[in-house]
Amino acid sequence: MGTGRDWVIVASRDHARRGVAAGFVMANHGRRAPLARMSRGDRVLIYSPTTSYPDGAPLRAVTIVGEVTGEAPEPSDVIAGGFRRAASLREIEPVPLERVRDHLPVSRLRFGFFELDPAQAAAIWGLVHEPTA
Repeated sequence: MGTGRDWVIVASRDHARRGVAAGFVMANHGRRAPLARMSRGDRVLIYSPTTSYPDGAPLRAVTIVGEVTGEAPEPSDVIAGGFRRAASLREIEPVPLERVRDHLPVSRLRFGFFELDPAQAAAIWGLVHEPTA
């Protein structure tokens, strides 16, 4: 993985899986500004509060991880007027909130996108396991 910054994106697992399949991340319903803060090589942790949006079962876990590969945000074909950023992503065995709560600033999850400090990121990445089957 990269040597840049570490970001958390909040998205339902089904939405995040679309990014795994197509090689991109989106944040805050396709807004450009969050993606513009990222750099190629930055790492991404996707926290999924639910299995699907809007009526999915509660999940509350880190479900997908990866690295930003795109140089800049690009227009999205998923959300009209939205943006996405190229990324190499993989689904992992979900890491429940209970296991990351001490390292994940849960009060910031409501913002949908934020940067982790290096110590928090290192602790969470230490809990990440191999991809699911």
